[in-house]
Amino acid sequence: MARKKNTNAPAAYEVGRGKPPRSSQFKPGQSGNPGGRKKGSLNLKTVMTAVLESEIELTENGRKRKVPLLEAIILRQAQEALRGQPRAAESLLNRYERYAGHEVEHSDELPDDDVALLERALGRSRRRHASNPALAPDNPGVADREDPDHD
Repeated sequence: MARKKNTNAPAAYEVGRGKPPRSSQFKPGQSGNPGGRKKGSLNLKTVMTAVLESEIELTENGRKRKVPLLEAIILRQAQEALRGQPRAAESLLNRYERYAGHEVEHSDELPDDDVALLERALGRSRRRHASNPALAPDNPGVADREDPDHD
């Protein structure tokens, strides 16, 4: 059975992938997803922000005060760490490093054990290059052809 061509469509419009026939296109003002997201619905980020910024009442040293829930959670974690909970202490300190802008100071100098280990490894490498000139870095031989970074 042969299909009939739509005779009332303009000749310039070609039907194909991403170009449905005009008769089946959405009319102006008609939604392709009429039962879609309701107006005013909140996403997870908005809900989490609202909950964590909501205030609760705490009692510290006999005084009541209102603090954001996020602050109360961090205070509770600090209390657990002080009570001897190692996971709470580790988690709290990791967060502090990450979010407070303080990084662990790293020494530029290596420990003596590491320096000795590097010297031994470099010494072996130098001896191997001395015994086989093709492996020497300044010799454009076998070593260059095996180097994947070399063009």
